[in-house]
Amino acid sequence: MNKILIGSLAIIIAALLWSLDGTFLRPKLYTLPSVMVVFIEHMLGFLVLLPFLIIHRAQIKFLNKKDWLAIFWIALFGGALGTTFITKAFFLTGFKDISVVILLQKFQPIFAIILAAIFLRERFPKRFYLYAATAVVGGYFVTFKDPLTLANLTTTSAMVATFSLLAAFSWGSSTTFGKYSIKKISNGLLSALRFGLTALIMLIPAFKYFSQFPSVSGAQWDVFATIVITSGAVAMFLYYFGLKKIPASVATLCELAWPVSAIFLDYFLNNNVLSGSQLAGALLLFASVYQATSLNRSHTIVGTVQQGNKFGGELDMRTANLDPALAKNMPKGLYICHVSLGNNYFQGLLYYGLNSLTEKDCLEVHILNFDKDIYGKNIAITTDRYIRLPKKFTTPTELAKQLKKDLQMTET
Repeated sequence: MNKILIGSLAIIIAALLWSLDGTFLRPKLYTLPSVMVVFIEHMLGFLVLLPFLIIHRAQIKFLNKKDWLAIFWIALFGGALGTTFITKAFFLTGFKDISVVILLQKFQPIFAIILAAIFLRERFPKRFYLYAATAVVGGYFVTFKDPLTLANLTTTSAMVATFSLLAAFSWGSSTTFGKYSIKKISNGLLSALRFGLTALIMLIPAFKYFSQFPSVSGAQWDVFATIVITSGAVAMFLYYFGLKKIPASVATLCELAWPVSAIFLDYFLNNNVLSGSQLAGALLLFASVYQATSLNRSHTIVGTVQQGNKFGGELDMRTANLDPALAKNMPKGLYICHVSLGNNYFQGLLYYGLNSLTEKDCLEVHILNFDKDIYGKNIAITTDRYIRLPKKFTTPTELAKQLKKDLQMTET
């Protein structure tokens, strides 16, 4: 069984466990304050994950300030705020039509891409913003059973949608920083740090509810224990395990198991049914998000290195040129990529688009820390992340300045 299949199964199982949480487990905690629920489930989850913190503690010394900021962001937004917002959304619905809350979480990848554009100064084709706007329309139809009623924005459904979208934003941003953090530490350690820091953060708002701890029933403690070993600590461990093995594009598709399974569970367990307009909105939302996130999909190109115009060498940035026809189904622009040359692997920058100096389309890769002639050799290139649109330069000096900025992107 290859690692792509194992990683995909891990994320699908995690997604199914999240569906079980909202439709079956969390409703039984309805009488408790939401911040108290979030604190207890993360405190218990941290205790379960503590062995991973002990086993992998040596990895902690390799974390720098940026790494700790990323992990703190994951705990604050992915753990504390995201879980609190979605718990509030569930509680506001009275656990009716909870499929709406879960469907709106499909905005997560859009928020993640927008944050990447802000923090990493990435730019995307206009069609991304068109698809994002279409997703908002789909989300509106998902939220309201009667979408043509003008008073919708003042209803409880509007508040449910607000908290759901806040949760989507929180988790979307957490995913962005999670992909950064998971490269340096094990999934078990990242899960333990996330739950431990979240418990510390939630200690402050939950403190005023400590007097209510004796009122938590034995049945509710059983629910907390079940959450920890299913949709809580265990699901998060499986999610990071899968995320470490598969591209983000595959993970996004696997996560669809969450809303799809939640709709069925909501029907069979709670007898809740989406209206025709809500189902149509869900389809529009899925299709729009799928298209909007297309730039984050991995693309693999295999080809033979050709003789180029040698402009790269003049700019002190040699490139390996390939036939542009190999990338005809790939959006034009600059990508961070991995290059396989024989049994060796390198990081690189792949550009597909108009060459300003020749006025022709080109496909070329700059291999980092590599300076050998490989004309006529076969190489395999897999894109990791889209950086920017193609740009037109009038002089080699302008191009050289941009290339220096692009190289800095490989360090983020």
